[in-house]
Amino acid sequence: MGDRLPLTAVAWTLGAFLVAAIPHLLAMPQVLAGVVVAACIWRLLASRYDWRAPPGWLRVTLTLVVIALLLVSYGGEWGRRSATGLLCLMLAAKMMELWRIRDLRLVASVSFFLVATQFLFNERLVYLGYLLAGALVAICALYSIQAVESGHRRAPGGSRSILRNGAVMLLAAVPVALVLFVTFPRLAQPLWGLPDEVMDGRTGLSDSMSPGAIANLFADDSPAFRAEFGDRPPPREQLYWRGPVLWRFDGDTWEQAFLPTRVPARPVPPSRDDYRYSVQLEPHERHWLFALDYPVSAPENARISLDFQITSRHPVTTLKRYEVRSNPEFTDMPELSDPLRRLALDLPGDRNPRTRAMARELRARFDDDRELVAYVLRWLSEEPFFYSLETSPLARHGADEFLFDLRTGYCEYYASAFAVMMRFADIPARIVTGYLGGYWQENGGYMLVRNSDAHAWVEVWLDGSGWTRVDPTAAVSPERVESGSQSVSGARDGLFESEWLRDLRNRYDRLQYLWNNWVLGFDSDRQRRLMQWFGLPEVSRTGMALIMIAALALVVSALAWAWLGYRPRAADPVQRAWQRLLVRMARRGLGKRAQESPRDWVERLAPRIDHAGELQALVDDYCRIHYGPGTNRSQQQQFIERSRRFRPRRTEPRGATVV
Repeated sequence: MGDRLPLTAVAWTLGAFLVAAIPHLLAMPQVLAGVVVAACIWRLLASRYDWRAPPGWLRVTLTLVVIALLLVSYGGEWGRRSATGLLCLMLAAKMMELWRIRDLRLVASVSFFLVATQFLFNERLVYLGYLLAGALVAICALYSIQAVESGHRRAPGGSRSILRNGAVMLLAAVPVALVLFVTFPRLAQPLWGLPDEVMDGRTGLSDSMSPGAIANLFADDSPAFRAEFGDRPPPREQLYWRGPVLWRFDGDTWEQAFLPTRVPARPVPPSRDDYRYSVQLEPHERHWLFALDYPVSAPENARISLDFQITSRHPVTTLKRYEVRSNPEFTDMPELSDPLRRLALDLPGDRNPRTRAMARELRARFDDDRELVAYVLRWLSEEPFFYSLETSPLARHGADEFLFDLRTGYCEYYASAFAVMMRFADIPARIVTGYLGGYWQENGGYMLVRNSDAHAWVEVWLDGSGWTRVDPTAAVSPERVESGSQSVSGARDGLFESEWLRDLRNRYDRLQYLWNNWVLGFDSDRQRRLMQWFGLPEVSRTGMALIMIAALALVVSALAWAWLGYRPRAADPVQRAWQRLLVRMARRGLGKRAQESPRDWVERLAPRIDHAGELQALVDDYCRIHYGPGTNRSQQQQFIERSRRFRPRRTEPRGATVV
């Protein structure tokens, strides 16, 4: 066969590598992705034009250059993304020495692993199709390589046959995969944990708030979490999903204080009107969990802070499910301590003079804090303020510029300016970020909250009521609260934001929800309940392993039996007619022995059947068509018709069967 590998086998191997690498190429720096693609193109051209392999010194030099490029591109940081990038680059470097069968097999085999690494970053349902496609192409590459090793320049039947056989092998692997999925012993905790940053920091709220941060989330329509209620969700005005609470303000940015490390002095008591629900939180690489006001108790491995944030002990890097109970009637902190009051009134002294002047004027007019708050909300609703995602950045005196000049913005702007005015009026105030509302999946019985539902509001401390939620955005744009951000973001009117497409995405989320529940959420507890359903109430890990081995043996035996009994369908219609004739004769106990030629077979059967002459004529025609120099279509069709009609009868008892 020489040193040159067939183009077909090389092309299938390169295809397997590229399909497996696509998500990683899209995520890595463009220069690295370009190196990988260029290496594959070069290797394909080398096979097409019979180029020689580059010398060893050049291969080593290029490999070192590529590694240096990787280190520079990722800034020397080592993580999952840089590790998979290194794997892609090493396979690309392998293109320079891809001149032997074993090298082809190595690249095709590692492609299976490369496909699986994508699930370190994303476990969404759509990637199941990617997994199947990557596995199929890799199987086809191995099948093509096997044909070359058997002495063929290409697999018999061409690419269509390779794809068909690859699909059959993939389907045969599905029962084995299902058995392993159901019976493989689950551990309550994973053997190892993912690092803190595995999703490239792409989703979720931040632990600080400055103009522009939440607006970026409005363009992100991916799910943030899903919440399952009983029959119906709470009223929409109660759907404020509490996230980070921001106390400190330096004039530009709101940030958290030290309070998340402290616990409430008075826990939230349960009541008859509590909301009970479960949350399925998408990974966001942060510590906080979302819940409605006010969580009665924290989920496992989480805590409730002094300002009623729920924070997890570990960053949420995988799909997380937890149960929550919220009491909406709870009074948060009826007595405000002096340190907290000072913290909730703290403002930079050299900022926003016009807001400070207005606040002091209002303070002189209203002795009652509630009346002052109500007046400011009424002022926002009556004055020409507008809700828009397209607004200008604020400078040094942000509250002044927004309240008296710009007057156009979204929840971040209104919440920040309102809180600043409250603090100038000696009313303690803090910012709460989270999500507002959600889409109720009527058929699924859960509420879908997307990142585009991100919101910011204010809590002011009022004597006798404690911390009280105030949403200044609602005073300007009530439809934002009632119908969500999509109802007021006119900038997103396009084909990809049309109502029918959004409805389609919501329907797709129903499938994603089922995938999360039944596949990603199939943990040790669900496995135990499934075994109970099969009548096995208590199964140890050793017992589960034995069940897995027994189930695998059963499935593999069934597949082997089906495989051995499978007879490939002949492509030639004459050959198919001949095979059907042999099967029909075998059912009558007149089958052809493996070592017999067609003529020997008919000679042996002639004394035992009637119409032996007709069988002899069929055998002669078959030998002439199949082994002769060539026949026309009419002769072939005549043979097919005659063999189809041939129904011999035995002239001897059944007990004298000839086999």
